[in-house]
Parts: sequence; structure tokens; C-alpha cells
Amino acid sequence: MDRMVIIAVIVWIVTLSVFRFGPALTPATEIEPAEGERPAAFFPHDNHMEVLDCLACHHRYEDGKNVATEDELDGSDEMRCRYCHHEDASVNAREAFHRQCIRCHRQYDKAGETTGPRTCGECHPVTVPEDAYGLVIER
Repeated sequence: MDRMVIIAVIVWIVTLSVFRFGPALTPATEIEPAEGERPAAFFPHDNHMEVLDCLACHHRYEDGKNVATEDELDGSDEMRCRYCHHEDASVNAREAFHRQCIRCHRQYDKAGETTGPRTCGECHPVTVPEDAYGLVIER
């Protein structure tokens, strides 16, 4: 029985690796913006995890209340922003990112605390350091 579990786990890991399931981590330097558009936003997920509760960003609302739990944050597609905030949603991904990120950063700034970017060029830098590795929010 133990051997079957080990084999199943190995097959699962190989499948995830081959088909690239899970969070899309892409070196920011590999994504080129379309002509006339800003580059993709660079989102250092690890930096946010160090200072915020996961449920400050990840949410699933029912009756106006966030009912998501930490247990749901398993890296599945259902917890990715674009799963719910797709192009046909009432709040698409671009609008959701702008609302969530900028609002939070402004609140921290107003409180006099260290915060992240609040302007277009700070979130969508023309160049990203070569060693930067983080979640690139693709358009």
C-alpha cells in the first residue's frame, strides 16, 4: 500500500511539472509587452507573504463576506485571481488588480508605513532586474 502511495505522488509531481500546472511563475524578463502597451506587472508574491495574511488578497465572497479559508490556498487554479476575474466577469482581472493593489498600497502609505508601488510605472517597470523572479501578472 505504501509503495502505491509513493508511486502515485511521484506520478502526480511529474505530471504537474510536465504540464506546468500550479502558479505561473515566469521570469519577468521573458515577457515582452505588446506594441504601445505597458509591460506586465511584476508582483513579488514572497514579499507580500512575509507581511500579509493570505486572506487579505485571496478571497471568495458569499453575501458580502470573505468565506475563503487558508486550507483552500493549495495552489489550485481556483485560488488564482483570473479564475474568477476573467474577461467576462463583472470585475475583470485588470480592474481587480488595480483596485486591490493600489487601494492597499495607498492605505499603507496614508498610515505612514512602508508600502509598494502606487503609480503605473512602478508596477509595470520597463526593465526588471535580471535576477528578479516573481509572479508576473500577464495581460
